[in-house]
Amino acid sequence: MERISTLSYKGKSIILVDLSNLHPEETLKVIPQAKAVIAKCPPKSALILTDVTGAAYNKDVASAIKEFSTHNTPYVKHSAVVGASGLSQVLLQTVIFLTRRELKAFATRDQAKDWLVAQ
Repeated sequence: MERISTLSYKGKSIILVDLSNLHPEETLKVIPQAKAVIAKCPPKSALILTDVTGAAYNKDVASAIKEFSTHNTPYVKHSAVVGASGLSQVLLQTVIFLTRRELKAFATRDQAKDWLVAQ
């Protein structure tokens, strides 16, 4: 299953980073792929939707996600996250603090996509 994809939604492109239901070792394989895709975007242009529904975390994943988010900051226009709860909600707040970026959390992918394209 492809975990990094580009969606066309209401005439705009959104990069989907699908980490849903992954174990930590799988997440650590997907993050570098997402990083490479996002790094090809012009500065401040990328709309990113990250789905973390049911994903498992450990300290290595938390560290990788923090580094991933910091690395992506120059390329990102707006970011949305779906499925953040419990530990992933705490990690999301940490990433927001570290990157000083607005990352909005949503209950569904459709809500996130609507918000991203409205920005």
